[in-house]
Amino acid sequence: MSSSASAESAPQRRIHPSRRAVVKGAAWAAPVAAFSVGAPALAFSPSCTEDSLLDSQARARMLSGQIGGADLDVIAEVNGVHAQAFDPIADGADSISQDLKTNPLTVEALSAINLNLGGLSGALTTVLDFATAQDAGVLNEYAYANENAQSANNPDAPEVGGAGAVGNDGTIALSVDDPNPPALGTINLYSILEQATGPGVAELVDLIAGLDLDIGAVAGRAHLDYVCDTSRGVTEETVDRDYLLAYLNLIIESNLVGDLVSALNEVLPDLTISTDAVWDLLQGVPLLGGLLSRLGQNALEVTATVDLSQLTALPIPNSDNAALQADLAAGTITIDVASLLGGAYTGAISPFLNELSPNTRLFVDAPLPTNAAASLVDTLVDDLIERLKDLVTVTVRAGSVSGLGATGLLIEGSLRNFLDGTATATFRVLGAPIPGIGGILNGLLGGIGALVETTLRTLLQDSGVLQTALTGINGLLSVLFDVLSGVLALTVNAQNNASGSMPNYYAAITPERRYDVSALHLEVLGMLNLLNLAVARGSVGQNDFRA
Repeated sequence: MSSSASAESAPQRRIHPSRRAVVKGAAWAAPVAAFSVGAPALAFSPSCTEDSLLDSQARARMLSGQIGGADLDVIAEVNGVHAQAFDPIADGADSISQDLKTNPLTVEALSAINLNLGGLSGALTTVLDFATAQDAGVLNEYAYANENAQSANNPDAPEVGGAGAVGNDGTIALSVDDPNPPALGTINLYSILEQATGPGVAELVDLIAGLDLDIGAVAGRAHLDYVCDTSRGVTEETVDRDYLLAYLNLIIESNLVGDLVSALNEVLPDLTISTDAVWDLLQGVPLLGGLLSRLGQNALEVTATVDLSQLTALPIPNSDNAALQADLAAGTITIDVASLLGGAYTGAISPFLNELSPNTRLFVDAPLPTNAAASLVDTLVDDLIERLKDLVTVTVRAGSVSGLGATGLLIEGSLRNFLDGTATATFRVLGAPIPGIGGILNGLLGGIGALVETTLRTLLQDSGVLQTALTGINGLLSVLFDVLSGVLALTVNAQNNASGSMPNYYAAITPERRYDVSALHLEVLGMLNLLNLAVARGSVGQNDFRA
């Protein structure tokens, strides 16, 4: 077998994150809804009446917590909004009866922030790189507080706090039908892990050149009602907390991907198809077998060529929803977290990320499938063969089909053409085409295609150099998953005063009867000052009845 081009070794810097179709459409009438919890909280005293008034408050923060020792909560550009309907009136509030605060954020302003990041460099974009060209309303903070306890006389909700993809009316702005949701940006996990300790961290850092978490559009929204309907004897507050997380991708850069390219360059030129096996298949075809016998088996030539330059032209597989996608040209592997942990899905909507219980820690509460690393590598080999079906050209020739008095057979096409019966076949005897030979050969094409595919699989499976490269990728994934389950905590639908194990950050800053939710929380366990980040956080409470 000969190769018409050689794939170059993969470069080692980054690709542009792919977009995912929106997986949740929020205003909660969509077919796939974000997880919402309506929970009764503390009951109040019998003094609760139809005319009860509250000191009410709500908050919203797009980003909250710490990165590299820098406290985001005290930085003006990211300090969020705080609505306060207090008596006496709070500084900056609209009135004692209600207060509304909104803060549409710009990527330019956020990207310009410089922080004292300790071992990291000073720009926020070193760690959190926001996507540009966002649609209006994708990054916003909204907080509304109202003094009224909800009742038949006062139906307005006392408070709403929401951040991320929320509009100026406090509702989540994206639709489930949006075919191309915006990206929030990428978190440079590699720069974080370089500063971290813990099982597997040093080994992972040695195996990779980069690790980014690509985050799609996000939103966190808390909504609190106080019900003081004495005619029904109801004197309690309820809270609904909703979130949106469009997609999560882990983008890994590693020289191990370049090793895979080198192995393919070494192995694929050795693809050789058995002429004996093809001859046996030809002999089994009525009419054709006897005529070819006159030419003799020595006249049969079977060749296969691979266009390796096209092997790296597109990611493998070229699919939006693949759990693992290898970009051989860029030297990257992308893990689609929703597809990996939630199972494969079709279409634009992934219910998995947006139907998780409060405080669901990915890779722990939502665990990996059994033998995840090995299964991903096996699937990669299958996807590689699927790509090669279009890149392997097969030619079967006996005698000649051109010229006066030519007698011979010529069949040619891609491996896929053979497998689906569309390869081109010509058979001539003394210069004359044999009528109806195409129909006779249709059954033969699939047999030759199956023979070539089996030979290709055997070559890839038995090659020591290729198996070494694949074993390296398997080991990389195994170490990565160990770090994600034991050191780097990714929590979806993070809440306080809720089920599940809430991140330590919430226990430290949240008072009683305050209800928070963030779409995503990231934490390096044991080193909270290194990374302890809440993304798209809404908050309501603590509220008290006025004296």
